[in-house]
Amino acid sequence: MNKLIPLILPLLFVTSLAKAAIVTFTGGTANLENGEIVITDAQSYNDGVMSYQEGDVILEYLSPNEDWSFQTVGNYYSAGDDVIHGHWSAISSIEISREGNTPFDLQFFHLTSNTEIGGGAATGDEIIAIQGWLDGVIVTQEFQLPSEDWGGEYQDVFLPSSFDNVDKVVIRDLSQWTTGEYVQGEWSAFCFGMDNFVFDEVIPQELIIGNSVELKPIPELSSSLFGGLGLLLLLQRKRR
Repeated sequence: MNKLIPLILPLLFVTSLAKAAIVTFTGGTANLENGEIVITDAQSYNDGVMSYQEGDVILEYLSPNEDWSFQTVGNYYSAGDDVIHGHWSAISSIEISREGNTPFDLQFFHLTSNTEIGGGAATGDEIIAIQGWLDGVIVTQEFQLPSEDWGGEYQDVFLPSSFDNVDKVVIRDLSQWTTGEYVQGEWSAFCFGMDNFVFDEVIPQELIIGNSVELKPIPELSSSLFGGLGLLLLLQRKRR
């Protein structure tokens, strides 16, 4: 039995190592709405992307109104660097998972755009949420992505430990949702752009730009409502 231990340990190490991944959006497959499959090459970009896969990581656009025009992967900013980009006017969310719904730790990514003004500066009013799921159940609080100018300097986004051991991460514009329903035409941001997702490994030093930002927890709806009611009662008492 002891002779098996040296064989088992390397196997466990290889299995663990195989989970680690960095998604750069170059060299993966973009599945287009017209059925075409494109390999990204940092030279051009493709609209009408339904999903993108690099290694065993899958990023999927959810578009309930079937408008795929502004779902993009590739060299969108003409900087020789492939990114994922989308316009919230047609997207309800983007979902990140791994083949077989394998749990993962999402550690880091670069935010390249998160602006209310298309092609322009962010206003600070963008309310884009990121949240983790496991086995169909929400397991993290919602966090707000920082605002970022269109194609501006990439921001280092470090995910909290609550995004360890999730099997799906959902990114969405909260202003599109009322009573759990997607409402087209109601969004706080015009577009988003992201790059360099790091899964299940130490973040490579060469990826860290030094322009790090902190994710802000988004208060739960019930907390916000109770807080608003409490403030209203306090004002009424003062008036009396």
